[in-house]
Amino acid sequence: MPQPRVYLIDSSIYIFRAWYVYDESITDSEGNPANAVFGFCDFLYQLIQQKQPQFIACAFDSKQKNSYRKELYPEYKANREPAPEELKVQFQHCRDFCDAIGIANFGSDRYEADDIIGSLAHKFREQGMAVTIVSADKDLAQLILGEEDAWWDYARGNVLNHKGVERHFGVKPAQIADMLALTGDKIDNIPGIPGIGSTTASRILKKYETVEEVITNCNDIAAMKFRGSSRVQALVNLHKDILPLNKLLTTVVTDMYLDEDPDLNWAGIDDEAFTKISNQLDISDTMQQRWLDLGNL
Repeated sequence: MPQPRVYLIDSSIYIFRAWYVYDESITDSEGNPANAVFGFCDFLYQLIQQKQPQFIACAFDSKQKNSYRKELYPEYKANREPAPEELKVQFQHCRDFCDAIGIANFGSDRYEADDIIGSLAHKFREQGMAVTIVSADKDLAQLILGEEDAWWDYARGNVLNHKGVERHFGVKPAQIADMLALTGDKIDNIPGIPGIGSTTASRILKKYETVEEVITNCNDIAAMKFRGSSRVQALVNLHKDILPLNKLLTTVVTDMYLDEDPDLNWAGIDDEAFTKISNQLDISDTMQQRWLDLGNL
């Protein structure tokens, strides 16, 4: 008998994608931009129609008032422009829509959506569930630990299990944070060791499985059989002090405090709340009926 499966959605990726892909002419009942909401809702509809999940949750990135990672490294994500105000409003509409259709959703002023997903995955895996993480973010591939777990890049239709993650990224799921510690992450403004990309990091981590082992054995890298190993050894020796902090920054938190015992059972559509958000977003009668029909499956 297959394990019950929980779907954990990295919502921000799909909201931003809709913001760029869906036409800006799409507006709500007051004429405000609503393209990101409509795109995100369409994504949710397709996923639910396809998988009919019993257990599902959406994790959202919220404003970080006391960011865990910025406390560790103040320059974390300092290269990013703040989201436009009109998009921030749409983020809230997306959460309101999740409430209306009965999908549990979470945000935090200290932790990121990745950490929410990591903590939910850990909690429900302990309860005997398989976990599907819906995201295009390779950082979250580090959470694919169970034999039945999956990382699903929905837009590309790419589904990876534990072995698939290793084939695709060149390291085991548990080594994703180590790889990112070595290479850095430009998107999050985390500096890596200059000259070390994912291919070289993968080669090193096949022999020394963690950055802690890399640091301990950094004077033996030159003996490894790949071109430029002597140069890589010199670079690691020069920059190895950044690796412990980098690994803290790239490791997804799996034990963040959740306010209550989360219920991820899909509750179905709240008719009153759904009507209210549909009117606010100016959702057509046809699209409303599609959702109501879906809720009755």
